[in-house]
Amino acid sequence: MARRLPTTNRVMAVLDTAGAAEAAAGALEREGFGSDAVVVLAGEGDAERIDSLGNVGGVWARARRLLSFTLADQVVDLAVYVAALRDGRTVVSVLVSGDAARERAKRALAGSGAHFVNFFGRFATEDMVPWRGPELPLPPWLRR
Repeated sequence: MARRLPTTNRVMAVLDTAGAAEAAAGALEREGFGSDAVVVLAGEGDAERIDSLGNVGGVWARARRLLSFTLADQVVDLAVYVAALRDGRTVVSVLVSGDAARERAKRALAGSGAHFVNFFGRFATEDMVPWRGPELPLPPWLRR
């Protein structure tokens, strides 16, 4: 199994096509984000890397996911990224530090056609760009 993707201090976004994901990676590079800060996810294997319920990370990961779900409702957003990957879309994750970097990442992603762009802090999330298009098949208990 591939290494689990950390989500703290990350801007994550859905891109509907591989071409849009390539454009987003280029735009992020032009905004100063190196390849070490940008992760492009595609397919079922990468969906498992997000581990939205904390199943892979053990007891501490599950406890942190529960706390995040209770305080910031992050689990629902992460489950949407998993569903998007399983639906054939691409997810881009960008490690950011500070407000200026967060805005640069948002600008690059949104300018490349990204939607469902969110920032995941330690205990809070920020909705940056809403979902566009048909809803994904999510379990009823994850709908908000």
